[in-house]
Amino acid sequence: MINEGNKLNTAYFISKWVRKSSDIIFMIFRLVLFIGLGFLIIQPLLIKLSSSFMSVKDVYDTSVFLLPKEPTLFHYSKVWGYINFSARFINSVLFCAACATLQLISCMLPAYGLARFKFKGSGVIMAAVVATMIVPPQSIMLPLYMTFNRFSILSVLSMGFIRQGANLIGTPYPLLILSGFAVGFKNGLFIFMLRQYFKNIPKELEEAAYIDGCGRIRTFAQIILPGATPMLVSVFLFAFVWQWNDYYYTISLTPGLNIITTVMPHVGTMITTAERMWTNYIQLMLYDSAMMILHVAPLVVLYLFAQKNFITSIERSGMVG
Repeated sequence: MINEGNKLNTAYFISKWVRKSSDIIFMIFRLVLFIGLGFLIIQPLLIKLSSSFMSVKDVYDTSVFLLPKEPTLFHYSKVWGYINFSARFINSVLFCAACATLQLISCMLPAYGLARFKFKGSGVIMAAVVATMIVPPQSIMLPLYMTFNRFSILSVLSMGFIRQGANLIGTPYPLLILSGFAVGFKNGLFIFMLRQYFKNIPKELEEAAYIDGCGRIRTFAQIILPGATPMLVSVFLFAFVWQWNDYYYTISLTPGLNIITTVMPHVGTMITTAERMWTNYIQLMLYDSAMMILHVAPLVVLYLFAQKNFITSIERSGMVG
């Protein structure tokens, strides 16, 4: 009996050790995998950050890797002054914040209606919302351009057959109008995200508000929205970042707007053209690196401030159907 008990104890400890070892091995494998994937994602940014501080001499020096021997801020100062970065930065923040705010307001109303109210055709409307996420922007750019090229209320109501109207191309109004009517950049995704969040809010909260005499609008404004603050912050963050990084819509509908997006892809070429006598391809590359870091840095700061709400919203969103 004693030998049998010893065998059972030995088998138990061996099986426990095997399970523990497998858990440790899996944890190490997962950690290495995540570190590798994270490095693949952040490597281009690290290279751009490093090259933006390099001199031309460091670029030609084969012993230099990431850390420049002669760090310089020349490229930042050149780009900053050439494009008047301060003015463009302020205009970009105000423009992207306005578009993000309009998208948030216009998307949360249909999202709440689709989440809480059952009516004929709600499934079709939701399917149409999801379908907008897979429509390539190139397929609708020509109709959008023609609409805003001669924009008028009569033209919209007549399905485009009346062509008289004001030319809004080159002004901020096309993107602001699209954002305000929930048909802007990625608005289908925002409606879907908010709908999933609103569906997870207990209905008892609304029922208690109705018993206390609140109407639907007051219940939505005072009960639902405060509880959905993390998701609202996340949607605003997504809308701001995607509008900040958007080039296709911006350069097609608002060319010449005094914001960073319209000048970022061409800054190196413009500086090189203006100073062709002493610049070269390496100098062009360094200008582009500095411009990219100036473009990305505000988004990193924004994410650091909104990180808590962003993670909370993803945990509570229930993106499963």
